Amino acid sequence: MSDDAEPRIGVFVCHCGHNIAGTVDVVSVAEMAQDLPYVVYSTDDMFMCADSGQQLIKDKVAEHNLNRVVVASCSPRMHEPTFRRVVEEAGLNRYLFEQVNLREHVSWCHMREPEAATEKAKDLVRMSVARAAKLESLPIKSVSVTPRTLVVGGGVTGMHTALDIADRGFDVVLVEREPDLGGHVKKWHSLYPTGRSGEEIVDELSERILKHKRIKVYTNSEVVGFDGYIGNFEVTIKNKDTNKEEKLDIGTAVIATGFKSFKPEGYYGYDWSPDIVTLAELEEMKTDGDLKRPSDGRPVKKIAMIGCVGSREPDTKGHEHCSRYCCTAVANTASQLRDELDEVVILYQDIRTYGKNHEEIHRQSRGKHVIYSKFPTDEKPVVHYKDGQITITWTDVLSGDRLEFFPDMVVLASAMLPAEGTQEVAKLFSLTRSPDGFFNPEHIKLAPLTTHTAGVMIAGTAQAAKGASESIVDASGAAAKAVALMARGEVEIESTVSHVIEDLCSSCHTCVSACPYGAIAIDQTKEPAVAKVTEAKCHGCGTCAAACPSGAIIMRHSTDEQILTMVEAYLCPEQLVEGGAK
Repeated sequence: MSDDAEPRIGVFVCHCGHNIAGTVDVVSVAEMAQDLPYVVYSTDDMFMCADSGQQLIKDKVAEHNLNRVVVASCSPRMHEPTFRRVVEEAGLNRYLFEQVNLREHVSWCHMREPEAATEKAKDLVRMSVARAAKLESLPIKSVSVTPRTLVVGGGVTGMHTALDIADRGFDVVLVEREPDLGGHVKKWHSLYPTGRSGEEIVDELSERILKHKRIKVYTNSEVVGFDGYIGNFEVTIKNKDTNKEEKLDIGTAVIATGFKSFKPEGYYGYDWSPDIVTLAELEEMKTDGDLKRPSDGRPVKKIAMIGCVGSREPDTKGHEHCSRYCCTAVANTASQLRDELDEVVILYQDIRTYGKNHEEIHRQSRGKHVIYSKFPTDEKPVVHYKDGQITITWTDVLSGDRLEFFPDMVVLASAMLPAEGTQEVAKLFSLTRSPDGFFNPEHIKLAPLTTHTAGVMIAGTAQAAKGASESIVDASGAAAKAVALMARGEVEIESTVSHVIEDLCSSCHTCVSACPYGAIAIDQTKEPAVAKVTEAKCHGCGTCAAACPSGAIIMRHSTDEQILTMVEAYLCPEQLVEGGAK
């Protein structure tokens, strides 16, 4: 159907159960839309995203010969792909669809103002209908995908990711900055719930990886260059020993850079005595024999463990997040130590045994008479060290008593923090980070493993603090995402991108500096040189168009005409006629 044909617009207003209709009079919104220019059909429905709602759209496109569709429902972030697919199945170009967000932008934020919310809903629908009349078909574009994945990080997450991808028949490049694979897990004496040592697990994975014909391992190496777009990246890997660099073509990437353990300097006497250690350091010390004091080699008989060290402390170093693994890890270690020691005391702010069946580990430790004592959040335990003797004093919340304990060792369950070099990796791969420093996913619920850099996934503790088992689940998920892209052979890219009008371009480089995705460069092959957009890297954010002093950049699907007609529809609703405002 030609874009030159007179617009015939269908409007579909969704109740979204009670989410929208509980605040907005959706029936009156649909009735209002019926009288707007170019609207030939308007209705409301309980759930537009349901199969029945989707079928309704298809039926009405055919029945009324619609060539534009407006759906007023929830967030486009959730269902725009759904409705684009529906209009395509109905025979329309996917970009002849417009979605209005009545849930997040109206009903949820104005739930105590139903009349005002309804008026706002009418404004938004009227504006979107005006824009829909100006929409144009855009071509559906795709790019080929190089069947090779880069995995950054050789811990258990990266190793599992590499094996999952390679076992499905695709090549993998695994880059680890340390001399050996395994990361933190390799140092742990035992892992719950199996009780197996980290070294045993890592050795099995390493053997499989080193024997796998589709996995190429680069240890003691770093990624120093990353350029290109989804399916067609070029990566530069540098060996830290030889400084030799190698360039490779890849199609997808998985960031599994892991974490670093918080060094609790200034916490609970950690700097004073070798007998005050972190939980990670204790795991490295543990053997099948008796636990010895690092200071003098005497057997340990009594031990104190303190939780949330460096976690959930916004006023110290900004580590507001819960590290999630600590409570279960402390309970597991305490349960094991209790078989050998006379007394194990755990001091805690709260207990959060996060994870399936982890509460059982907590119950098991209590069953072995591990002592748990809750201290006030605003009154931390005080640790003294004098003449080789450690003394801990604290207030027990449940009894209100001031208690004192003389352990042979103190173990601090320290926080998980973003890995060293996370900031550099973020810049290299154009990733964003959360306030606690971990990498942001594209969407915490709808796209937890993909990022805003198309073709780049994140997994494990690169994304947030979590345990090894959850990181391995992430690894399989990220591997599945990468395999899905490579298995297609080519992938569709968004058509709502920026476009340079070369006759107006002055080659001032403003757009190059403004683009947050590195999607614009100056094409020196042309005379005069002009800006050029790599469409596969463009996210359609419009920053370049707003910055361009020459007005040489337009945004496909968000042209000036389309935006201004929405403004006119809002400011001058009484002057609307077919074709725009008077």
